[in-house]
Amino acid sequence: STDCNGMHCALDPREGAMLAVAEAARNLACSGARPIGVTDNLNFGNPQRPEIFWQLREAVEGMAEGCRAFGVPVTGGNVSLYNESPAGAIDPTPVVGMVGIIDDPAHITTQYFKGEGDVILLLGCAGGGLGGSLYAKEILGQRFGPCPGVDLAFERATHEALLEIIRRDWVRSAHDCAEGGLGVALAECTMSGPGEAVGARIDLSFVDGPLGRRDEVLFNEASGRIVASVAEGHFREALALMAERGVPACRIGRTGGDTLDIDFSGGRLSWPVAELREAWGGALARALRG
Repeated sequence: STDCNGMHCALDPREGAMLAVAEAARNLACSGARPIGVTDNLNFGNPQRPEIFWQLREAVEGMAEGCRAFGVPVTGGNVSLYNESPAGAIDPTPVVGMVGIIDDPAHITTQYFKGEGDVILLLGCAGGGLGGSLYAKEILGQRFGPCPGVDLAFERATHEALLEIIRRDWVRSAHDCAEGGLGVALAECTMSGPGEAVGARIDLSFVDGPLGRRDEVLFNEASGRIVASVAEGHFREALALMAERGVPACRIGRTGGDTLDIDFSGGRLSWPVAELREAWGGALARALRG
C-alpha cells in the first residue's frame, strides 16, 4: 500500500505523517495482510526556508512514531526537495509505502461487495468534522483544519481485530475509509468489483441526529474506520469479537440490489450503482476530453 494526504500534512505535518502510516497499515489489514516493513518518499519544498525545514522534521518524527506503533522498520526510501514554483512550495507529502504478508492465500480480501444478503459493519466511530476533508476542498471550496486526529494504539487494535475475523472466514469484503470519508468508501464498495455491481441499503439514522449534517456524516475523514461485509451467519460473532477487543463496531446495512440507498432520520439518498460506476470509471476520459 502507498498512502499520503498532502492536505493533512500541510495542516499538521506530524499528524499527517502518522495518518499516512496508519492508512497504509489499514489498507494492508483490509486485504488480509499484517505489515512487515516501510519505505518512504519524502517530497517537500526548499528546506533552507525555516518553515519548510520544520515541515520536514515534523513529518519524519510523525512517520517514525507511526512505524514504532505498528512495529515496522523503515528499510529505505528517498527524498525529493526544492519542489516549488513561483506560486510557492508543494504541500509536504511524505508518501509511505508499506508491505505486508498474507499468511494464507484463502484470506486474501478485496474491497467490493460480493453478493446479496451480507451484513455491512462499520468498524470504528462515525466521526465528525470536515477539517482537512476532500469534501471541504472540492465542494465547499474551503481548505481548513484541524486535520483528523489519529490514535495509533486504537488503529492497531482495530487492524488486529479485523485480521482475526478475516482468518475465521467471516469477512466477505473490507475497505478503509480515507479520502472522501464513509460516503465514498460505501460507493467504492458497490462499484469497484470486476463483475456485476452489488448495491446496498444503509441506515445512518443513528448518527444523523447527533452530528446534525448529512454531509458531515458522509464525508468527514475521521481515521481508523473500516467498512466490512460479513456473512449473515457470522455478523453477531464478529460484533462480539470487536467488543472483546475494545473496538467500536455497529451494523449499518445489508448488501443487495442495484442501488446505493442511504437512510437518514430525515429521508433517504439514493444512487443507481451503474451511474456511480460510470461517474467513477469514466472520470479520466471525461477530464482528458476537457
